[in-house]
Amino acid sequence: MGFLKKVFGTKEIVVDPADLLLPNEIQTSQAGLTLTKAKGDQQVDVDIVGESFRAANVAAVAKAAEGKFFDIYLVNEPTNQYDKNAVAVFVGNQHVGYIGKPDNKQWFKRVNEATAEKELLWGRAKAVSREGTANTGIFGSIYMPKVGKGLDDLIAQKMTDASLSKAIEKVVTLSNASADPDTVAQLRSLCKKATTVATPLAAHSKWVEENPEGQDIDKWAQVMSACEEIFSNASEAAYATDDLGIDPIGSIEELANSVLELKQEG
Repeated sequence: MGFLKKVFGTKEIVVDPADLLLPNEIQTSQAGLTLTKAKGDQQVDVDIVGESFRAANVAAVAKAAEGKFFDIYLVNEPTNQYDKNAVAVFVGNQHVGYIGKPDNKQWFKRVNEATAEKELLWGRAKAVSREGTANTGIFGSIYMPKVGKGLDDLIAQKMTDASLSKAIEKVVTLSNASADPDTVAQLRSLCKKATTVATPLAAHSKWVEENPEGQDIDKWAQVMSACEEIFSNASEAAYATDDLGIDPIGSIEELANSVLELKQEG
């Protein structure tokens, strides 16, 4: 009797499909606090765990989404009895999981920083059934701003022959001395060094685009392409928890080979 009452007394959770998308401004439970969706031009993958403990919530979200992407957002739980750095993942009003360890500590800090700016860290996700099980997982990413100066921020600037030769030497030296990073800290350090040596060459490449007469346009386009990859790597590395497939060595070598070809032609 008790078992039947428990089963038949359970109410199904229903999610309105309209709640799968966040409005630009979000009212919070804290009096007077309204958050706006944080602006970001870079998607950072997050490891979401604990969905099985909220299977009913996840199932309701998956049903409403019908295989499509939906919005997620992060909420800190400083009073969580198991983890003072717990970061909950929500879809609408449904709690669907947590950011996995050890990444949660960094995300806890980012959520606090965003809240101080009256912004909500949010992103996009999808509900995916795990093969061979009855479980459904939430897989998604959070929008974050790019870190550091981007190529669009650089001013086109012509280098003298002497400064160009010196810039090429620095790239080649870095390429010859670089080793595959073993840690995220080493990855970020190498990416930072790469952007430093690539910056003057990228600025000169912009100048060549604006002053193509007498220039090897194709070769300088290759230089710019390598610089774009280097700047992209640096931005991704800023939020990396592992290598994420980032190949700083390859992009540095590509830049070195491109500028050496120019030097040989000159």
